[in-house]
Amino acid sequence: MLNLFPIQFLAPLAYFVLRIGVGIIFLYLGKSHIKNNEIASSLDRSDSGNNSKVWFVGIFEIIIGLLFLFGFLTQIASLLSMLYVLFSGRLRRKMPQLVPGRLFLILLFFASLSLFITGAGAFAFDLPI
Repeated sequence: MLNLFPIQFLAPLAYFVLRIGVGIIFLYLGKSHIKNNEIASSLDRSDSGNNSKVWFVGIFEIIIGLLFLFGFLTQIASLLSMLYVLFSGRLRRKMPQLVPGRLFLILLFFASLSLFITGAGAFAFDLPI
């Protein structure tokens, strides 16, 4: 069957839009983990290790988000993003308020997998293969 909208020449822009969307999501998650007082107040104050974990996760998310936004080392950022999703299940058991829902993480995993396979798309520092 013929494609109703034959605009395949815009495929690199689709990867660009996906990359920007995933980058914004990671920046939002990182910012909310660092600046959100509800997370810090819900953690036990006597356990300073949890507060440092929240900061580490937030900084990690911001770095991944910036890599996606600038299109720099996109495939490495995708691998880090997929590892983040896989290890977030373990983190969810210890600090459930820190990790988003499972379906959201599954969607984020497959968006990252798509960017890993296809590359950064248009307007990126990564060179297309």
